[in-house]
Amino acid sequence: MEPTTTGRFRVLDRRPDGTILLVDLAEATAAATGEAPEAALRPIAVTPPAVDDRDTDGFDIDAETADTIRSLEPGYVVEAELAWDDSDAAFLDCAITNRTRIQYADGVTGLFEKAQETWHDAQVAGEAMNSAVTYSTGKEPNGVVYVFAKQDPPRDLFEEFRTGATPIEPLLQRVNASHDAGNDDSGAEAATDDAERAVFVLNPADEPFVVVYIVFRKDGLLAQTVRDTYGLPAV
Repeated sequence: MEPTTTGRFRVLDRRPDGTILLVDLAEATAAATGEAPEAALRPIAVTPPAVDDRDTDGFDIDAETADTIRSLEPGYVVEAELAWDDSDAAFLDCAITNRTRIQYADGVTGLFEKAQETWHDAQVAGEAMNSAVTYSTGKEPNGVVYVFAKQDPPRDLFEEFRTGATPIEPLLQRVNASHDAGNDDSGAEAATDDAERAVFVLNPADEPFVVVYIVFRKDGLLAQTVRDTYGLPAV
């Protein structure tokens, strides 16, 4: 019998080869609370079922599970059971419990003012990263922006966020812990641990930093504006 793992995972990305990167949320929570080093948090690469085959690397799954796996998007949280063949993982079961979305945009221009201000403050303080809460026109918190200095080649910080080499999950964990009763730009109640966020990882073409912007409400006006501004698809 093959060994199995059951737990809660976040989908980090779908790679060009179809591989789905999952982050173990129990490990991410430990990293966010300082009980484990962030550097040790690495995603699990899972091969999805083929389009014309309900079988994944020899492990039988039902049609509904296969369709669920194919519908996964970066940011979703799933309850899943994984089977292991040496170091290769495959789905045995998968159910979506949260539809937070992570969207990546490379080479963006016209970066929003708050991100630029947050980077300026980091430079003044002599720091390589900084964060700031953003607010609606009604002075309600609606997101948190993080800025990180770009690294010298061969490192590519934007790609590291996509692959999990630099973990993004602890940032989400901290936002969930710190902003559990905020409001979005429409005045609606927002931000619980189960809230569906909009997470934007932006690589500006003409700035020396990478942006991670966690918007409290995935379907709020702010998130829609960010998508429209940087040419990202609707969710």
